[in-house]
Amino acid sequence: MKQHLAHIALVVDDYDRAIAFYTQVLHFTLIEDTMLSDTKRWVVVSPKGANECSLLLAKGTNEVQKSRIGNQTGGRVFLFLHTDNFQRDYQNLLEKNVKIIREPVLEDYGKVAVFEDLFGNLWDLIEPKNSEELFYSTAILKIKDTAKFDLTIAKLKKLRNEVLLESGNISYEIHQAKDNPIKIALWGCFKNEQAFDEHLASGHLQEFFHFDLVEIENGFVSNHIL
Repeated sequence: MKQHLAHIALVVDDYDRAIAFYTQVLHFTLIEDTMLSDTKRWVVVSPKGANECSLLLAKGTNEVQKSRIGNQTGGRVFLFLHTDNFQRDYQNLLEKNVKIIREPVLEDYGKVAVFEDLFGNLWDLIEPKNSEELFYSTAILKIKDTAKFDLTIAKLKKLRNEVLLESGNISYEIHQAKDNPIKIALWGCFKNEQAFDEHLASGHLQEFFHFDLVEIENGFVSNHIL
């Protein structure tokens, strides 16, 4: 026996608003838009490259249906969008001013962020972890001038946000020593060693070190965490 989900109904308040968001913001493909009556249409959209399951955009027509718009799962993440390029699609969300609920993090299954669509539904954007050998780096930094402490932290946060958008980055975290706030640890995970080398040569990393706000006290790289 072979079965598969053909469509998932997504309740919306307006067909055209929904079509515009999913095709122009998320870059889905409009598969079908057929008029069934004066008020009802059969509207199907699908992520580019998807072969089976698609979204059926269903306009709420009564108070019960309208009350479910944006909250079909009681506040939980509703839909899970897999991608072959997290950086590309996450950058698109930022450029289109889509609300980010949770910034990118590395989970056991891959890199994931949570965003909210036009109607309030929560989505996971996921690039599943592949079979490549991940490459880890750790750098121990010391803030040089305590008078520039706030500036340094701001520059580190800016650097983190830029590194997270690198196509070869999986995660990038900043940790601060509790007993010595000027001690900073940068922990990064990259798809492979080439991605790490590209990170080292990146303009944003070079710009950060150009400010001469920190000194590197220690650091190491590894292919495995035991």
